[in-house]
Amino acid sequence: MNLLSVINLFLPVIVLGHDIKGFDDTVLFDIHWPGDNIEGIDSINTEDLIVTTSHQEKYRCILPNVQEKESISEDKYEGPTALELISPLFSQSSCTYRLESYWTYEVCHGRFIRQYHEDREGKKVKLQEYTLGRWDDKLYEKALSEMKESETDRNAQIPVKKIDNVNLPYVEILMGNGTQCDLNQNKPRQTRVLYVCYIHGKHEVYSLKETSTCQYEIIILSPLVCAHPKYKPKETGENKINCVPLEDSPKKPYNLVKMKVESVKLRRKSDLDRIRVEFVPPPDFQDKEETTKAPETKPQDTSPVQSFLAGKNCLTGGTGWWRYEFCYGKSVEQYHIEKDGSKVTIKLGTFNKQKHLDWIEQHPHKRPKPLSQRTQLSHLYSDGSVCDKTGKPRQTEVKLKCLEDSTNLNTVSLYLLEPRYCEYILGVESPLVCDILSKADENGLIEVWDDDGVIENEIPTVNIKL
Repeated sequence: MNLLSVINLFLPVIVLGHDIKGFDDTVLFDIHWPGDNIEGIDSINTEDLIVTTSHQEKYRCILPNVQEKESISEDKYEGPTALELISPLFSQSSCTYRLESYWTYEVCHGRFIRQYHEDREGKKVKLQEYTLGRWDDKLYEKALSEMKESETDRNAQIPVKKIDNVNLPYVEILMGNGTQCDLNQNKPRQTRVLYVCYIHGKHEVYSLKETSTCQYEIIILSPLVCAHPKYKPKETGENKINCVPLEDSPKKPYNLVKMKVESVKLRRKSDLDRIRVEFVPPPDFQDKEETTKAPETKPQDTSPVQSFLAGKNCLTGGTGWWRYEFCYGKSVEQYHIEKDGSKVTIKLGTFNKQKHLDWIEQHPHKRPKPLSQRTQLSHLYSDGSVCDKTGKPRQTEVKLKCLEDSTNLNTVSLYLLEPRYCEYILGVESPLVCDILSKADENGLIEVWDDDGVIENEIPTVNIKL
């Protein structure tokens, strides 16, 4: 936090006896609220700032004596470039691995980057893999020449990447010529590998993300880069400001306490992969006799339940480059919103009753288990966009799973996996799925009525208030 942020915290304020026009917004400060206990606080070689909040709370803030530290000159460095410092990784043929819930990533420095998953069925192993990029040795001399020129130019700025709110200089290696991407006009995948200084690092992967379609970025924590002074993290020591209350004011300002409480609430609501739903009982109808008759048409329902079951209210998930949308009983789609607002969409499957029944017939283990053992239901969404890799339409198995031990009864969790090329699994997990398991027939289906009183499709129905 900088000193101007201190002033903003108290806005509107009355500042007494101090000129703030010389403040440097790049100097960091840390505000402490010791209350009336000021033992150990140096108040001799310091300045005071008296502030009053909008709630008429008054504080004396003791400002530290900030002295500019002399920076070590980087002009005298005559050692190897940052690229030369990390080049031993290339000759050692060392690899770094990152394991995620489904995919494993293999980063072989100076050679290639691989994404793969193994399916083991007995002694058989089915391997699904993509190459995210390869290093071309012919590019080394060109990259080395450009880096030498950049590092000797006093006006050249070393690029930085913000990691944990700290700007870290990095060395970039571009690995192209990966596996062709059917989502990007069959262009090869490529990855930007950024090496940053971390003295305790072991060349491990700090982060891996898809920055655009089949374009990736990997950050590697390496101690080798730290030998170059221009690539060391800049020291950002914080200067302590102690604010003590005056005239019976509280230990901390009211607005600060309120802000922290609201911040905690926001953090609790920021789980992007989860959609909160509230299950409500069916609406009461005024004419009770109507509910006992075989309905000629479905009663008018103003709740969002039928809109959701008709595919009008959809669930979305995903936090990376690709997000996905699940319209219950209708479709599963994967999409990305470009900067210009355009939407790239890939249909992963649509619901068709007959194809679902054929799928159940071919895969009897997908049928619901006996009610006493039933924990989930599976439905097939087929006829998605044609996959360039297989030449077949994409398809998705949607799994509705009961979670009895969940502590939050109003939460639905979504996840998407691709166990085989262009064949997906969409998981919809909630303790409230437990309530609908008994309503499914031997194929996992239940009649669903549309607004015209006819059966629209047959999948489990629940009353949901989105």
